Amino acid sequence: MTLKVVSIDDSTTITTHLNYLFKKHNEIEWVGHAFDLSEGIKMIKSKMPDVILLDIMVNEESGFELLHYVKQNYPNIKVYMLSNLSDEIYIKKSRQQGASHFIDKSYDFESISCLLLKDYQEKNNLLN
Repeated sequence: MTLKVVSIDDSTTITTHLNYLFKKHNEIEWVGHAFDLSEGIKMIKSKMPDVILLDIMVNEESGFELLHYVKQNYPNIKVYMLSNLSDEIYIKKSRQQGASHFIDKSYDFESISCLLLKDYQEKNNLLN
């Protein structure tokens, strides 16, 4: 059993970094990437991931809108909010709206795989 992850971010650099991170871990299955929110919604519906990595701004659209949609429609999916803007207001808003984690892409990017591996262990503990 793997932890299925979808990423939604308009940066090709982030996609490249995620690909590199996930190749190191067989437990993490990166099932898709979307470059905009509408594509992201389609991917969530079709892939039913365990975790979504979501930028707070995707092509001038608010990732918080998609966070709200996910929490209303798929409350068991964990959402990690990603941003280069580590302002406390974004961190607080992410937590208030139900994000599992807030990750500063500039400084904390490498922590994504550690957090995902913890979620993988939790998922397996629930199934056993």
